[in-house]
Order: sequence, then C-alpha cells, then structure tokens
Amino acid sequence: MIKTSVKKILSKAKVPIKSKMSIEEAYSLLNACSPRPNGTCYTMNKIENAYDLQIIIAAYNTEQYIKDCLNSVCGQHSKYKTLVTVINDGSTDGTEHILAGITSENRGGSELCIRVINQDNRGLSGARNAALSNIEAKYVMFLDSDDILPENTISVMLDKAFITDADILQGSWYSFDDENVSKNILEEKVFEVGTKGYVSGYPWGKLYKSSVLKNFQFPEGYWFEDTPITFILAAMPINVVTIKDIVYGYRLNPNGITAKSIFHKKSVDTFWVTELCLNELPRFKVSYDQQSYEYLLRQSLMNEARIKNQGKKIREAVFVLTSELMKIYFSGFSSKDSKMKKIEIALRNRQFIQFELSKLYL
Repeated sequence: MIKTSVKKILSKAKVPIKSKMSIEEAYSLLNACSPRPNGTCYTMNKIENAYDLQIIIAAYNTEQYIKDCLNSVCGQHSKYKTLVTVINDGSTDGTEHILAGITSENRGGSELCIRVINQDNRGLSGARNAALSNIEAKYVMFLDSDDILPENTISVMLDKAFITDADILQGSWYSFDDENVSKNILEEKVFEVGTKGYVSGYPWGKLYKSSVLKNFQFPEGYWFEDTPITFILAAMPINVVTIKDIVYGYRLNPNGITAKSIFHKKSVDTFWVTELCLNELPRFKVSYDQQSYEYLLRQSLMNEARIKNQGKKIREAVFVLTSELMKIYFSGFSSKDSKMKKIEIALRNRQFIQFELSKLYL
C-alpha cells in the first residue's frame, strides 16, 4: 500500500525540485548540530607476530556480561597460541574487579594468555586502538565485551585462515537475547585479490591478517566507527574468505547505542564518518572505483535511516553534502544496481524530496 502511494507521488512529480541549500549552509547546519570530529583512520601500528591470534576486547561498564564473554574465550580448546587483550576503558562499575579476578586465575591453559590494559575512557575506538597500536599476532579478532565465542571458534577460524592464507576471514554468526536466537549463515567462498568479496560492516566475527591492520585505526570521536571496515579495509587489494561455520554469538541489546542513536544529535556522525572514509581512501591505496561508488549509494540510505528523527534541514544538509561527495569523487560513475537508480538520480540532481520518497519505494 505504501509503495503504491509513493509510486503515484513520484509519477506526478514531473519536475522534481532541486535543493537550493548551498554547500556552505549544509556544513554550517551540521557543525551546529554536532561538530565534525577531528579523527583519522590512518596510523602506523607496531606489529610483532609472537602469537597466532590476538583477541581484542574493549570493555566499558559491562560487569553484567564480561565474565560470560571471557569464559567463552577461556573455554576454547586450541593448539594456537592466543593473546587476549582486554582494554578496560575507564569503567566505573565492577568491570575492573571482575577482570582482575579472571586474570589472576590464569585461565585457558598454556596456549592462552590474558592481558588487561586499564586506561582512562577514550570510547570504543580509543579502546580498540590501544591494542591495535601494538599488534602481537599473525591474526587479529575483535570481540565485543557482551558477546561470546561458540565452542572451537579459534580452531575453526585459524585452521581455515592458514590454509587459505586469508587476509580477512569472515564466519557465520547467531544473534540472541533472553528469548530468541537467530542464525546468519554465510556461503563457503574464497574471493581472490581483485574480486572484492562481501565483508559485513561489523568488526566482529572476522579474522584480520595483521598486515591488513598495519596502518588502520578506528576513528576516535565518531559514532558509527565501524564504517571503515567495509569502506576501507574490504576495499583494499586483499583476498577475503567466508565460511559457513558459526563463530560468533552477538547479543541483542535494546539499550545499546545503536537503538538510541537516532534520537541523538550526534547521529549526524554517520555523514562525518562517511566523508572521512572517502577522503582517506588514497592513504590506504584504495581507488575511487565502482565498488566504492556502489557502497556510497547504499551508505546514503543507511545515513538517512540513522538521522530520520532529525529535522528536515539536517536531513537535507546530509543529502546535499552526500550529493557533493558523489560529484567530487564519482562524477563519471553509474550504478549497476537497478534498485538504486532512483536514489542515484535524486543524488546526482540534488533532488532532496525525490530522494526521501524514492527510499520508501525500495
């Protein structure tokens, strides 16, 4: 019913209205709403392959779940030498006490070492970056402190990673809460360098070869700091492997930042981090190619969804600036996805109303 109504509206809009908002006005509106953070995805990390795997866990006020998380790691039975780096990011609850208890128990056997870094609060990116600045393994895994690793995750993933020499290995996962469990199963595939395989936008559920992360960090000060996973890392000249084995348990959290962000002014970070990724692609030797263009189109819809509760002027400002990014970086490109054509046309012609209506029709 909604799609039919939208289709009628679009058919009547014979001369779509072009936004009159200037680039300067758009930037001014967004900076007044939530200023652009001063962060970067580029850095120079130290790498030392003393371990086979380094699991990075950022923890902030997760006393309710951190023990289950670490127990799932300590319960792994693997031949691989593993370092678990837990960053206590200035927690004010009982997280630090729990971590001290677990590390003193020397859990996990001789092949598993747990190390805790206590630091002042720097946010999720800053916590992960504290560990990334000194990578100590051939492969790196990110584990959220309220999630868990299923049995044999380490063995399954590293066995496959070493056999295929994967730069990024991505496994299947399940989502869960107190009542429900939902599985997400991937196909078994090997995407060679140049084929650019599918990589989800979450850092978890994957192995990253340490060389892939040599110059990468999560942008500090931004929300939606995971955006560079797909925009930058997956776009690098690497080989990607996906496996059907379930290697991650993702806890659904109705009180998390994802659920609450659409009501916050800082939700406009979704544009700021998109802009940052595009600006920094050359630093990672990533081309402004068809894949990056298609991803920007899809990201424009994600950005719109994240700011849907912001005022019309803010939504229009994000739209206008996204249109400008397309003009700067992708002037000669055309989408190969038929479903995105109306979105593409609206962005190319800076037709904001048409854009907001077209996204409803997808």
